[in-house]
Amino acid sequence: MKLKYLGTAAAEGFPAVFCACETCKKARQAGGRNLRSRSQAILDDALLLDFPCDTYAHCLQYGIDLNAVRHLLITHIHKDHLYPTEFLYLQSAYSHPGDDYRLRVYGSVDVGELLGALPPAVGKHLDFVQVEPFAPFAVERYTVTALPARHSSPHPYIYQISDGQKTILYGHDTDLFPEQTWAYLTETGVRFDLVSLDCTEGAYEDLNYHGHMCLGRNVACRDRLRAENLIDADTRIVLNHFSHNGKSALYDDFRPQAEKNGFEVAYDGMEVVL
Repeated sequence: MKLKYLGTAAAEGFPAVFCACETCKKARQAGGRNLRSRSQAILDDALLLDFPCDTYAHCLQYGIDLNAVRHLLITHIHKDHLYPTEFLYLQSAYSHPGDDYRLRVYGSVDVGELLGALPPAVGKHLDFVQVEPFAPFAVERYTVTALPARHSSPHPYIYQISDGQKTILYGHDTDLFPEQTWAYLTETGVRFDLVSLDCTEGAYEDLNYHGHMCLGRNVACRDRLRAENLIDADTRIVLNHFSHNGKSALYDDFRPQAEKNGFEVAYDGMEVVL
């Protein structure tokens, strides 16, 4: 399995749109891995995870042909993870994807409501599959399970994805998992080869709100995953989804602190091969 991080920022991007804070100024000056677009990933060049407004830029930068991608998992309906306006360009006045083109979109009921509001000329190219929590479903060669997340949107999901040999947990956007998610994971006895965790707030030890994580909560999550025998010494844990408002938020500043705790730090274009 190969997971490629196309974008690794929170909703406003990093540096943020319109922002003149010192962190954003430093990011612009330093460039490289300190520049982050909105969060998106693709698994084995075939299964897209989320659909932000930066999708088009990602396709150009990484040579992705969306006409060849037929499956899309949506974590939740915030616009940095589902930007339905882009689907309007499936109409014949803008694109010619072919009459047989279908993009199968998987998500919660509220994802379906957003897609259902699009014009029929768009809808004929989108096949929505409503997924329910804790109910595994097949996507090509993968078995996917939607798990409830802890976030500020209706019906947020994180995803467990397995190809029969390797299994990943894609954990964005979420705080520490709800207890029902922990119960499912421990009852099924899954063992993860890769865990990708939200780290929106950078190096903070804790936060005064719920819905995202920081380094301190990442450590707590990792420790519980380990205690529940869901990961082992070979499991790769990657932190992702960063805001300029986080502590030590620049890639160059945050990476040493993350690595000291045994974490890898995602950056735009990073590939994890299992």
